[in-house]
Amino acid sequence: MDLSQRKEQILSAVAEFYISVGEPVGSRYLAGALPFSVSPATIRNEMAELSAMGYLEQPHTSAGRVPSDLGMRYYAERLIKPVPPTQSEIFRLLSGVDHTQGDPRSILGDAAELISELTGLPAVFTTPFAPEAEIRGVQVVPAGAHAAMVLLTTSAGVLGSRIAHLPDGADYGTLELFYNAAAANFIGVRCADVDRAMLQTVALNLGERALSVAPMLTSLFDAVADSTEPGAVCRGARRLLQTPLRPDAGAIIELTADRKRLLRVLGGGEATGRRDGMLLSIGRENAESCLRRASVVALPYKAGNAGGLLGVLGPTRMDYAHVTELLRYAAGVTGGMIAEATAETTKEQETMFYGKR
Repeated sequence: MDLSQRKEQILSAVAEFYISVGEPVGSRYLAGALPFSVSPATIRNEMAELSAMGYLEQPHTSAGRVPSDLGMRYYAERLIKPVPPTQSEIFRLLSGVDHTQGDPRSILGDAAELISELTGLPAVFTTPFAPEAEIRGVQVVPAGAHAAMVLLTTSAGVLGSRIAHLPDGADYGTLELFYNAAAANFIGVRCADVDRAMLQTVALNLGERALSVAPMLTSLFDAVADSTEPGAVCRGARRLLQTPLRPDAGAIIELTADRKRLLRVLGGGEATGRRDGMLLSIGRENAESCLRRASVVALPYKAGNAGGLLGVLGPTRMDYAHVTELLRYAAGVTGGMIAEATAETTKEQETMFYGKR
């Protein structure tokens, strides 16, 4: 529902006061804060109407008003005046993320750590996800006398790894056999198309030699299965102890350590179908009871044909005007870094498997 211009200005003033001070605001303060001249009585009438519409709440009988979850959403989506990142924040983001690592998760982790420092709030992200992602590279590295690490790279920039235990030993011939079988059967295949029937077919074609590489084939299958779902990670969760969410901090920290629960909070990690691609969940809109006084704000990043979300978790009275624009900038920069790193990794993998062209 669209509000009148005067109601929007009153709601905006109430929200900004509440975000800044954390206290209810009354009509006398608003009479001096609004950009137009109006009596406290008229403001009280407007505030009463906003309350009846569900945009304001009155915590105590004699207190002023605070925004409801609905009112804070209206403010965050329609009324905020964007506050772009400062030059100092831009420098921190550009210089503090090590994009030479090549691993999207590490790049996102660096960005999330910086966002958490700059906002004073926990930062969250989902790993790159693309439903049509293909396997771009498979490597195998000795990890002891009886173990090998299977490494996976996808076109979505996902880097996965699993340890395979080899009872008969990790000799060069066994590793080479698996490497050649992986190169011949899995490179260029959609991750979603890799199933146990495909592994069985590869094993049958290897004949009696299949037994020695079976653990590595199983590890490859597990790594591919992991890559078909976005992961969810939180950085700086203990900063909740310095926010109004401190009474709920323990339960929220426990939530952020659970990948599946955090992924549900982030809407499954996909940004499609939301206004401007933004994920915004305020207060009681969150399914998790420990987040009933919290907000989740996340912006999509795009890295080639893959993408995910980068956001923060904090109190409902967080500084949306600053947080949203900082995330928008960070998502653009981070997505570009991941796309570049993925392209370099893909080039190295193709050189490794097919030689220089």
